[in-house]
Amino acid sequence: MTGRKRFGLALATTWLFSALHVEAAEKVTAVYTSITGAYAPLWVGKERKLFDKYGIEASVVYMRGTIPTSAALANGEIDFIQAGASTYIPYAAKGGDVALLGCLSNIVLDYVLLVHPSIRRVEGLRGKTIGISRAGDQTFYYIREILRRNNIGLNEVRFVQTGQQPERMAALRHGLVVATILNTPNNLVLEQEGFRRILEMEEMKIPAGVRCLITTRKFLRQRPATAENFVKGWLHSVRFIQTQKKETMEIIGRYTNNSSAEQLQDAWQSLTYKTEIPPYVSLPNLQGQIQMMAEEQTEIRKLEAGKMVDNSIMKRLDESGWIKGLFQ
Repeated sequence: MTGRKRFGLALATTWLFSALHVEAAEKVTAVYTSITGAYAPLWVGKERKLFDKYGIEASVVYMRGTIPTSAALANGEIDFIQAGASTYIPYAAKGGDVALLGCLSNIVLDYVLLVHPSIRRVEGLRGKTIGISRAGDQTFYYIREILRRNNIGLNEVRFVQTGQQPERMAALRHGLVVATILNTPNNLVLEQEGFRRILEMEEMKIPAGVRCLITTRKFLRQRPATAENFVKGWLHSVRFIQTQKKETMEIIGRYTNNSSAEQLQDAWQSLTYKTEIPPYVSLPNLQGQIQMMAEEQTEIRKLEAGKMVDNSIMKRLDESGWIKGLFQ
């Protein structure tokens, strides 16, 4: 065989292998529901091609709102969501197909209570106006819990539905409210303007599914290997975040359009030091979150946490030593 023929054969073999590799990649769509650093595992996995290492071709897209994401998940338009569990508890209670595969934390993280400079303690909120996203959402539940633990009745404050974080920040700036809760690091800008942080919510150990990876039981039945490989890519992204600070901060900065070194550092630290490994979904904590929400939404009172949890992939990766090997 001549050199030219051997080269041609090698080239054809390489092309065929590449084509087969591309065909073998499983295509999935994953959604993040807010533009904050907490969603960096999806961004890093996409940017650093960590999902590709496990045969996954992932499309990572932003989609806001429980109704559209739930509908897209049910219709198979998307395959995975990273989000807080609270958003999908009412959906599961109504019979919606949802399966939490893992949560990076099982208590409320990264929320701070920010107030007007004249207020120094939580007790100072009596008779004041507090901004929430909307009635019945997680900002309401979290603030209600803060008030309860400080012996302040709901009838002793006034709630104003101001919208998402940018709107709540604007309401605080313009004096429409004197207090609200914000995800870090969004609070840092307002603190520099003189507003006061009087509480970090993780200190309260409020049970909740936080930074959870969500799919459907239908997807787990139909594409079990794909689900496991996506979880591997997601966990690999978490490990990358913990060990590659500079590059992670650059990726978070691009996705959040943020160039503040202080805020990017805060986001990286939260993901690095506040992540539970292995990231099982805690059934007791999720049940506690359901009970907390059921005080206002009676239709979810009978929901059992196990109905919306599947820890089987995480357990398999844990017991096999795969997770330990990745994070050692």
